Amino acid sequence: MRRFLPVLSITIAAFFAYSTVLAKEITERALAVKAAQLVEVFALLGAFVTVAMIVAALVSTSTFRIVFAQRMRELALLRAIGATRARLARGLVVEGAVVGLLASIAGVALAAGAGQLVPLAGLPAPGFPLMPALIVVAGSFVLTTLAVLAPAWSAAKVSPLEALRTSAVQDTKSRIGGLRWVLGILMASGAGVLLVSVVADGLATKKRPAGMTDELLLRTTFSGALAFGALIALGPALIAPVLRMISVPLRRSTIVSLAVHGVGGAPRRAASVTAVVALGVSLIIATLTGANTLQGLGKAEMASAYPAELEIIGPVDAAALWAAGLTDVLPYRRTEITVNGRLTMRGTDLDLTKLRDLEDFRVDTGALADMGPRKIVLSTHTASSLGVAAGSHVDVNGVQMTVAATVFGGVPLGSALLHASDVDGDPVGALANGPKERVPAGFEVEELSERRLVQENRFTTLVAIAVGLLFLTMLIAVVGVGSTTALSVLERTRESGLLRAIGLTRKELGRLITTEAGLYGIVGALIGLALGIPYAWLAVISLGVEWPLQVPVVAVGVVVLVLTALTAGAGLLPARRAARVSPVAALHSIQ
Repeated sequence: MRRFLPVLSITIAAFFAYSTVLAKEITERALAVKAAQLVEVFALLGAFVTVAMIVAALVSTSTFRIVFAQRMRELALLRAIGATRARLARGLVVEGAVVGLLASIAGVALAAGAGQLVPLAGLPAPGFPLMPALIVVAGSFVLTTLAVLAPAWSAAKVSPLEALRTSAVQDTKSRIGGLRWVLGILMASGAGVLLVSVVADGLATKKRPAGMTDELLLRTTFSGALAFGALIALGPALIAPVLRMISVPLRRSTIVSLAVHGVGGAPRRAASVTAVVALGVSLIIATLTGANTLQGLGKAEMASAYPAELEIIGPVDAAALWAAGLTDVLPYRRTEITVNGRLTMRGTDLDLTKLRDLEDFRVDTGALADMGPRKIVLSTHTASSLGVAAGSHVDVNGVQMTVAATVFGGVPLGSALLHASDVDGDPVGALANGPKERVPAGFEVEELSERRLVQENRFTTLVAIAVGLLFLTMLIAVVGVGSTTALSVLERTRESGLLRAIGLTRKELGRLITTEAGLYGIVGALIGLALGIPYAWLAVISLGVEWPLQVPVVAVGVVVLVLTALTAGAGLLPARRAARVSPVAALHSIQ
């Protein structure tokens, strides 16, 4: 059974991929023409299916490596009786390929079966898209075959003398070869150079030339790939320092100390599984951070585009609107202005400080309190186009004015805010809060609150889908932690028996194993944090988002806690297995 542990991760990934195909078909049947509006949702699903498959491949590589290490004595005996390295490697690759084929077929079958339950929710059944099913099976098969190549070739290099040793010896090497050091350092250096270049170019000016954002985003993606490659290459050398940092506040706990030594005793194995966890965590953290940042910008843009519940268009009498039961009535006037003889825009005399959603705005330079006669407030985008900031002097329709402030996300009802003394004429409209029915007859009314709600719900839905899919991807990594812990328990049966013999109870041994599993999650989470937040910032810069980075500290903390709980939970079954073995039987076992 040990050799078939990778099947679970591939099955989940195949189920995930084919479920996306079925979901798209269900949506197209249910919505017909409107399905075209969900193209971006399915593009998002496709991106995360790709991530899930990559994570599944990494988990499979790690698990195959451990499984083959467990069978090292068997492989050494085959070498001793005449099997060549090439023949041994081919046999292991075929074994892995068969596992991938069975797992992908199982995943597609489960997804197809789940799809037939859709009519219970009142939606049309998806049928059985044969071609996508074959593509998913073939893709999973190829991915698993590629994932097993490196472990198979590494295991095939076993010497016949290894038959005289225990399998535990195979994974205790903490040193990595010179070539791997060079490769890891080169990738880390390349990632660092690209990171610095993105920061330098992205922050050089807030308004970049057309096409520059795509180039920055490509550089950010390539830098992230190099950073992850460096993590895989140098991972075994990083495990010990990270474990020491984690164990400092808990060094008085015997269980934690034993768990740290257990994880650190197999650095290559720990590096493999924590790299997968780190990938999932970094993606989740980057998504949450980016979404939180975009949400801040979105709120400012929504407050600018929809600054009140109602916009009443036409000559208005503020007193009459107040008398009708409306609240927060703000009349405004408009005028066309040309700034510095270059940009023609619409200016209003709306008093920004009286808006109910003022807290959604964020000032970039200056202060809204500095607003007054012969002063102007601009958006950061407009200010960047003009090359000005708070305190700069600009020419507005031939009149010299001072920029009082620049704000992120735009200004309401136009492109610039002017003081009431600088705008002539009567009010052409008003903002107000309250039911539309209370607006006196004869006015054109725009219900801004409904539009804002639709936009906010759409953004929230997309973020929820993205985070949900990433958590599903994380489950594959948790499966990897579970398989790693299970195989570690099998490998260390004699060690468990010795611990029981010197006084460790079954409950304490169970806690030891679950703590080891939890440590994989903690190490992966720390590495993921170290990668996720900086690359979220790079993505924000690359996308040209004019808003400060906002890290959701509470959400990040919840992710780390949930991940630790899931990985610790993945060690429960191996812990029960270890605790059931009697000390005498464990000491007599040969691993």
